[in-house]
Amino acid sequence: MSKHIKFTIGNMIGGYKTVEIFIKGSAVSYKILRSGLLNVDKNKKIAAKMSDEWLAKLAALEIFSWEKNYSASAGDGTQWELIFKDGRKIYRVNGSNAYPENFEKFLDWLDELAPKLEFINRKRLEKIMLNYAEEILTLDRRDKTLSIIKKNSRHIYNLGEDINKIFDGCQKFFDTLEVEEIDSEYSAQIKIELVIHDGSTKTFENLSNEKLFPGLTNCLEEIHTFADDLTAEIFSPLSAEIDNQGKYIFCKVQFKGTFKNYTYQTDDETLSVGDVVDVPVGKNNDVTQARIVEIGYFDEYEAPFPVDKIKKIIGKHIADTWENY
Repeated sequence: MSKHIKFTIGNMIGGYKTVEIFIKGSAVSYKILRSGLLNVDKNKKIAAKMSDEWLAKLAALEIFSWEKNYSASAGDGTQWELIFKDGRKIYRVNGSNAYPENFEKFLDWLDELAPKLEFINRKRLEKIMLNYAEEILTLDRRDKTLSIIKKNSRHIYNLGEDINKIFDGCQKFFDTLEVEEIDSEYSAQIKIELVIHDGSTKTFENLSNEKLFPGLTNCLEEIHTFADDLTAEIFSPLSAEIDNQGKYIFCKVQFKGTFKNYTYQTDDETLSVGDVVDVPVGKNNDVTQARIVEIGYFDEYEAPFPVDKIKKIIGKHIADTWENY
C-alpha cells in the first residue's frame, strides 16, 4: 500500500520549506519545494535505501491520532501543515506556534530522508551539562527535563515546552563562547559539555573567565524564569559532612487530562520523571494512575509536606493500556 506525505513549515519572514514523500513498499522517493512554490528538484529523487526501522518510525508516530489543528497566540511565529495519504485514508493537520507532543520526532524522521532541508537546525543544542564544585546541572531538550545533582541529593524537574525557550536563550551564549585553555596542572573549576543535534559534542573547561560567568549567570536566570518553582538551589554545593541518611523522596504527579501537580512521597529510588505510577486518591484511597513530572530529595526539615501525613506512591504502574498515558 502506497503512502504520500506533503509537509510544509515556516513563516512569512524566513520563507517556507516543503517536502513531498512517496513511499511504496520499501521504495522511497521525494521532491523538495521551497516557499511552497518553487520546485527545486523538478523530478522525484530516489532516496538512499531507507531502513525498515525508519519506515517503522512513521507508524510509531501515529499521525492519524494527531488533532486537526494546533494553535497558540504569538507574533510572527511558525506555521505548518501536513497532508498524509495512507492508501485510501487521507488526513490533514496544521498548526501555528503549537505542535503535537511527538512533533520533533517527526522532524527527526524527515531529517533522515532530506537532511539538507534542516527541519531541525543541525547545530541546535540538545543537551547542556554544567559541572561545578561537585554539582551537576543537566538540561535535556528531548526529555524536557532539568536535573540538579548535588553531593548528597538529586532533583529532577519536567519543564515541558518551556525547555525550548531556555535552550534558545542559552544557544546564543554558547554559540559565541570562547574559553581560554587552562594549565593542565590545575583542575578546572567548571566544566561545560554540550551535545549538538548533528551528534557532535563540545567541551569547555576553565578556572575563571570574565566572558564565561556573566553569560552563564544569564543562562541560570533564564532557567529560573521558566522554572520559578525550583526547590533546589543551583550551584550551591552542600557540605561534605552531610550524608544521604534521612533523605525523603517527593514526587509531583499529574493525572491524565489535567495539568495540576499533586505531591506524593516514595521510597523507590528507581522511579524517574515520566513514569506512570499507582497512587491513592481521596478519603477512600482509591487507586488511580498519574505521571511523575518532578522528583526531589529532601531532609525532613526541608520537606515540602509533613512526612507523617503525606500519601505515598504505591508503585510503578505496569500495564499495556497505559503505554500512551
